[in-house]
Amino acid sequence: MTSLSTTQTLALIADELRSLAQNNLQYLDDPYQIQRNRRVLELAAQLQALTDRRPLDDIQRIFSQELGYVTPLAVVDTAVIDPEGKTLLIRRSDNGLWAMPGGACDTGETPAQAAAREVWEESGYQVEITRLLGVFDSRLSGSQSSRHLYHLLFAATPVAGEARTSNETTEVGWFGWESIPWDELAPGHRRRLQFVMQWWLNPRTGAYFDWKPWQPPEPGSENH
Repeated sequence: MTSLSTTQTLALIADELRSLAQNNLQYLDDPYQIQRNRRVLELAAQLQALTDRRPLDDIQRIFSQELGYVTPLAVVDTAVIDPEGKTLLIRRSDNGLWAMPGGACDTGETPAQAAAREVWEESGYQVEITRLLGVFDSRLSGSQSSRHLYHLLFAATPVAGEARTSNETTEVGWFGWESIPWDELAPGHRRRLQFVMQWWLNPRTGAYFDWKPWQPPEPGSENH
C-alpha cells in the first residue's frame, strides 16, 4: 500500500465517517441513533475542515444537504496510444504536473463515454475506447484526494482532432515510454502508467484490480 500523508489520511477518515453516518441515517428510525449519527456527521465535517480550504460552515452545509447513500466516486483515466506507441499526456493547470486525460463521470453517461469526453475536453483529440485496463482504488495507488475514488483506467486510440489546451490543461504532448516525465506525474498516475506500459508490452495482461481479502462480520455485529 502506498503511504499517505497525515492530511490525506485525515481527509479519508472524515470521508469514511461521513459515509457511515449518512448511510446509517437511511435506515434508522430510533431518534437516539439518529441523533448520534448526526453528531458523527458533524464531527466528520470538523475533521474534514482540518484538511480543507473551505470554511467549516460550508463543509457542514454540504454534508447536511448530501444525505443520499454515499459510495466511492467513479472517475476515469485514459491511456491514449498512437500507432507509433506514443502515449498522450496533458499537463494539469491546477498543479503543473503531467497526467493521462481524465476526470469524474457525469450522470447519464457510461464510464467509456466519460473517458472519451475527458480526452476531448482536455486535449482536443477524439478517441475510440478499446479496452478497460483496470480499476484502481485511490487509497492504494498514491492518489491524493479527500474522497474515496475508483479510477477506471481505459485504453484508447486517436481517431481525429489536434492538440489544444483547455482551462484544465497548459500543455498536451505525446511521449514514448523512454521519454515519459515519470518524476513529474500527478499523484497516482505513475502507478497506473506503469501498468499501462506492462499491458502494452504484453497485451495478454489481465485487467487490474486491487485485492484485499474480504471477511464477513462477526456474528451479532451487523448494522442492519
